[in-house]
Amino acid sequence: MFAKITLAFLSFFLMTCSDKAEPEPEPIDCSTAICTLNFVTITVSVEDATGDAVSLDNFEIIDTATGENLAESTTAEEYHNDQGIYPIISDAYRTKYQNKTATLLFNGFIDDEQVVSEEFEIGADCCHVSLIAGNRTIVLD
Repeated sequence: MFAKITLAFLSFFLMTCSDKAEPEPEPIDCSTAICTLNFVTITVSVEDATGDAVSLDNFEIIDTATGENLAESTTAEEYHNDQGIYPIISDAYRTKYQNKTATLLFNGFIDDEQVVSEEFEIGADCCHVSLIAGNRTIVLD
C-alpha cells in the first residue's frame, strides 16, 4: 500500500515538472508585512591564524555597483575593539536594498595597509537585511 501511495506522489511530481523558465516574481507589497522589532546588523569577525581577534585601524564597506562607502559615517574607533567584529550592513539600509541583492566589499586596514578584502552578497526583504553569501569569519595569515 505504501509503495502505491509513494508511486502516486512521485508520478504527480514528475508530471508537474516543467522545463519552462519560472516567471520573475512580482515585487512584494511591504505595506502588509508583519515584522519583528529586532534591528539586524550583519557582522564579520576578523582573526589571525591562531583564532585571536584582529583590531583594524580602519575599514570600509563598498557597494560594488555604486562605489559608495557604506561605512563612511562610521569611525573605526566605534568598532576598534578587542573582539575584532565589524558591521557589514544593518537594517538602516533595508529600504535601499529591499527586494534586491547587492555585492559589498569589506576592506580592512592596519597602519594604512590593506590587510582584508572580502566580498559579501547581501539582500533585504520587507523587514530585515540578510547575508546571502560571504564568510562571516575572516582569517588573516
